[in-house]
Amino acid sequence: PRRMVGTGNMAESVTDPDMVALFEEFLGEGSGEATVASRPSPQPYHYWLRDTEQQGLSLRDGHLVATSLQGANAAQEEPISVVPNRHLERQRCPLIVGIRGGARALSCGSGPEPSLSLQDVGLLELFSKDKDTTTPFTFYKTFSGSTHTFEAAAHPGLFLSTAPGSGEPLALA
Repeated sequence: PRRMVGTGNMAESVTDPDMVALFEEFLGEGSGEATVASRPSPQPYHYWLRDTEQQGLSLRDGHLVATSLQGANAAQEEPISVVPNRHLERQRCPLIVGIRGGARALSCGSGPEPSLSLQDVGLLELFSKDKDTTTPFTFYKTFSGSTHTFEAAAHPGLFLSTAPGSGEPLALA
C-alpha cells in the first residue's frame, strides 16, 4: 500500500492564497485572458513538498523519491516548481509540475497506463503549448487545512503518492 502525498480526503476545498496569486500572475484576474503589461514575465512558483510522514523529495537515478531529509541529507531536497495550466478549469487548480527551477517537468504519460517520469522540458515552455501537450504534465491540486493532494489530469482518480519505505520512487495511486 502507498501513502498519498496529503490525505486523499475529498474534503471541501479551501482557497489557497498562493495559488490565487500564481493564477493571477500568469492568467490575470478571474477566468479571462492573460493581460499584457509592462511587468516582468511570470516565473514558476517553488515549494517544498512533504508526505504525511514528513519525508521530502529528492532526485535519485532520474526519479523523484521520498526520503527522510535530515542533517546532511537536507541539501538533497528537491523543491517542486509549478505554473498554471491555462487550458483546464481554473477552479480545479490545474498545475504543470516540475523540478530544477522549472527546467524539468513531471509527466504521468499520455497512454492508457500511467507512468511517472521526468522530462527535459521547461514549465514555461509547456505553459505556452496546447491542451493535449500539457495535460500529461498537469495535476489538480486540492488544498484542505495543511494537506495538499495532486490528482493526475490525464488519469483522473490517481494521485501523487509515496511508498511506505523510504527511497521508493514517487508514484500514482
